[in-house]
Amino acid sequence: MDEERWVSVGAAAPVVGDLPPIEVYKIGDSYFVLDGNHRVSIARRQGVVYIDAYITEVRTRVPLPVGARPDDLIVAAEYAAFLEQTRLDITRAGMDMRVSVPGQYHHLENHIEAFRYRLESENGSELPFDEAAAGWYDAAYLPLVEAIREQGVLRYFPGRTETDFFVWLARHRAELEHELGWQISPEVAVARLLPKAQASERASTRQPSPLRRLTQLVVPDRPAVPAVSWAGERLVARYSDHLFANILLPLALDRMDAAALGPALERAARLSVTEGAQLCALVVGSAPAESDALRELRARLERERQERGLVARLDIERGEPTQRTIELAYLNDLVVLDRGFNRASADKPGPTAEAQRILKQAHRPILFMAENDAPPVPQRALVVHDTRRHLDEAVFLAAYVAERWQAALVVLPISNGRNTAALTARVDDYLTLHEVSAHFLEPVRATSALPEAIITAGSEVTADLIILPGPGPGHGQHRHPRLDETIVAVLRRWSGAVLVAS
Repeated sequence: MDEERWVSVGAAAPVVGDLPPIEVYKIGDSYFVLDGNHRVSIARRQGVVYIDAYITEVRTRVPLPVGARPDDLIVAAEYAAFLEQTRLDITRAGMDMRVSVPGQYHHLENHIEAFRYRLESENGSELPFDEAAAGWYDAAYLPLVEAIREQGVLRYFPGRTETDFFVWLARHRAELEHELGWQISPEVAVARLLPKAQASERASTRQPSPLRRLTQLVVPDRPAVPAVSWAGERLVARYSDHLFANILLPLALDRMDAAALGPALERAARLSVTEGAQLCALVVGSAPAESDALRELRARLERERQERGLVARLDIERGEPTQRTIELAYLNDLVVLDRGFNRASADKPGPTAEAQRILKQAHRPILFMAENDAPPVPQRALVVHDTRRHLDEAVFLAAYVAERWQAALVVLPISNGRNTAALTARVDDYLTLHEVSAHFLEPVRATSALPEAIITAGSEVTADLIILPGPGPGHGQHRHPRLDETIVAVLRRWSGAVLVAS
């Protein structure tokens, strides 16, 4: 029993009669509690003989055999009632909406009823429940289930079903969308919410509410290394689809200039089209209002939609641009950032303090666009491989860039002073496995001269993209000196594009 919850329930209502009725199923002469085990525990402790309950009777033609699971019979009865009401087994023949625990179909019926209400409000006419159920299945249920299938979630949870995860994800997805004021796609719901919640559940037996847990993970109170790395989250997508399904382009409304908007937006749009990704232009300011820059942004997005088939959304919000970018970076796969993000003065070199804060706290790959006339999609990349790291996500990104963007690779290892050659050989094997060939430079030491060595190498190999390991000290026992200063120095002195791993 969860003692802390028992104490809190008991303290809130010392007399069990003051508590709401429990929910139970009756099979034969036996009762099975669906909701209210803690209330039953309190009643027993207080010597209460009777307790208020909502009872659902499940009738059977034969007695329940010894050792049988009552839950299986309850689920079967609920499923039959659900199909009788929705007729989905007829209108969507071949579908399978089985669940593994009782009580799930009640949530599904609520989803369908909400979907039905919205359609009736929009159309101004009544809609039969079974027709609403068919529309809900196509528009709401199936997209999320397809994302569950594509990412192979069920193989990690034997005994669970797609519909189990739909109910869980749909509930928390709706809570987070309300909390963040942000629409979450089915792919993001599966890739982000499920792994993070499972990691959070494993980390501690004493947790706040599910919404608070997930909100803490999406909007961290302080910089922290996520329990699941971004590369780990996107591993399946990297091989089955595209790595960057959602690209975030944050813009500070108070600093946004219509003349300077063109190059950044064009490059972000071209990259999104190449990736087959959705581009989200996020505009945040103290007082969002129509301006020349906003009108230009809308016009350019529409032009990119028509000319290149860009899939894009524009969100205009009131708030602090840097914090909002950090909050929503979690729900995206790549952040495209200007070195002068939210710049207070044009004569100060980038990256600004705001850009550096996003770099350290977003826990997502950050692409700093080129400040020169380099192509929107880089063709030759210098990847800096830190052999001191247990997992170098820069190499993970580099292999994908070479495969997807057809970019040539040059690898510059950072020496660890011990087994640099062996680890470099492993990187070569990894790239070869992905049918990527790369030229390896001589390793460099992690001294104060490292930024200069990186920039020199980038110039000598005529790279239009430098891929850097992410900031921070690394994980667990594989800690290493921070690369934060090196990253900032490269960004200040290299005018080409820079992709920084998470």
